[in-house]
Amino acid sequence: YGPVRSMFLASGRVMQSRTVKVGDYYRLYCAILARDKSGTNMNYVLFSDDFGGSWKVLGSIDTPAVYKTADEPKVEELPTGTLLISSRYNEGRYFNIFTFSDVATGQGSWEAAAFSGAANNGVEAKANSTNGEVMVISVERVADGEKMHLLLQSLPLGPDRKSVGIYYKELASEDDYFLPSFLAAEWDGVKQITTLNSAYSTMAWQKDNRLAFLFEEETHGKSNFAYGGYTIVYECFEIEDITNGKYTFRQE
Repeated sequence: YGPVRSMFLASGRVMQSRTVKVGDYYRLYCAILARDKSGTNMNYVLFSDDFGGSWKVLGSIDTPAVYKTADEPKVEELPTGTLLISSRYNEGRYFNIFTFSDVATGQGSWEAAAFSGAANNGVEAKANSTNGEVMVISVERVADGEKMHLLLQSLPLGPDRKSVGIYYKELASEDDYFLPSFLAAEWDGVKQITTLNSAYSTMAWQKDNRLAFLFEEETHGKSNFAYGGYTIVYECFEIEDITNGKYTFRQE
């Protein structure tokens, strides 16, 4: 696609692999938004095997993870070691999955990106386009003790930049994320965190096995800024809090 005109590294957490270790370090991944010489937006994932000293493009520079519809992205590792990119878009997200052909060199291929929103019972960001966080957690389903994973995606539920929440989707087997279109559809539920105007969010897993959640909120009323005078709010949750008791954290 030629020279990159501009590039933006999404805010929030850099993701460290649970499985890929090269030399002394587990691999780092981050997702970027780039604009090519024609002004087209594209998402790529970069990786580092020297703890951030140097970075390479995952896969081929000729095949972006998300093309044209790309916006601010996040990246996460799926249970099989494949990678998930989640890209901001109006009314929801675009998801895509990268499968390795050579883990050591970062070679492999992206599938076709799939949209997740109201039409496919996905993650809906009603009347807004705002970045959030994506994360995979090991869980046990309370109803039958089945061991699985849970995919989380945070967004303002809307309408507009309001009511930040966390969607969750059960990953009971590889069939649930065999293709991006499978992963994008039929999410299982959502936990609304605030009723106030609110926007960007991120999350991380704490040592006490609770979810740390950080988000922008107009806690003390609206400012003169077009998108609000946000307070940075920290809360933490048990998995049971987010899923109405359907799942509990599982230590792997």
